This record gives sequence, structure tokens and C-alpha cells, in this order.
Amino acid sequence: MYVVGGLMWAALLVILGRAWLRGDERLGRVFRSALKSGRIFVGVVPMALIAAGFVGPMIPGDMVARWLGASAGASGIMLAMVAGWCLPVPPVIFFPLVAVLLKSGAGIPQMVSLVAAWNVFAIHRTLAMELPVMGRYFVSLRLAASLIVPPVAGVLSVFVVRLWEGWQG
Repeated sequence: MYVVGGLMWAALLVILGRAWLRGDERLGRVFRSALKSGRIFVGVVPMALIAAGFVGPMIPGDMVARWLGASAGASGIMLAMVAGWCLPVPPVIFFPLVAVLLKSGAGIPQMVSLVAAWNVFAIHRTLAMELPVMGRYFVSLRLAASLIVPPVAGVLSVFVVRLWEGWQG
């Protein structure tokens, strides 16, 4: 994870350095936009993490482990897929919630399925934005074609975790 983050920062610095050396006038707009977005980010993310910290103790770990734990298997993956489909929350709330569920006993395959379903289906985005713009036919085709993505992602994560644990020793 740190390697990927480091590579992304290095690429950003190289791109910014080239733009600065070329005297690109758009660089000022980039920095103003980054500062504006950064202020929003700094204001929202800590509050979401604090909210997730308060939600954590309210989530019963035994129930999470029973329904979404590693022992829940395929039914847990499917339940997580349905939950991911129905959660109408922004990313700053969703990902801390997933972290809380993981700490409460949810299995990795189940959470992979939840995240995949939230990204692929997101009923709130589908109904509010995609359906009015793209129409019923396209949305139906897209949903039908991508229905298999969350469960396959959950099942594949089982093998990825086994490989990862094998490499780690």
C-alpha cells in the first residue's frame, strides 16, 4: 500500500515539476483548485471518521460475525452485495463504515462484495442520475450485465487472501 501511494506522489511531483519548468500558466489554477478541494476534504473526512468511531460500539459484533463473517460464506457474500446495493451514503461515510464492520467481525470476502456492489450498483445514483439520463433500457442492460461482479469479486478475494497470506509466511 505504501509503495503504491509513494509511486502516486512521485508521479504527481514529476508532473507538477515539468509543468513548473515549462512555465505552464494552468499550474496556478491547479493549485487553487487543490486548495479548495483540500479544505473540503480536511473538513469532512475527520468528521466522518469520528462518526464511524461512534457507530463502532453500537454495532453488535456477534451479529456482524454471524451474518457477514468469514463463516457466513456465500450467503454472507450475497447479503453484503444486497447491502452494498442499498446503502445510499457518500464515500466519506461508506469506507469508515466498512472499516468498522471489518473490526466488528465481518469477513474480507463479504466486505469486498459490499464495496463492489456499492460501486457498481448504488441504487441512489442509479435512480437519481443514471436512469433519467440513460433510460430504462440501458440501465437494465448495465445492471444485468454487472450483476455477477460483486459475488465474483467476493469469491476471488478468498483466493487473493490465501495467496497473500502464503507470501507473508
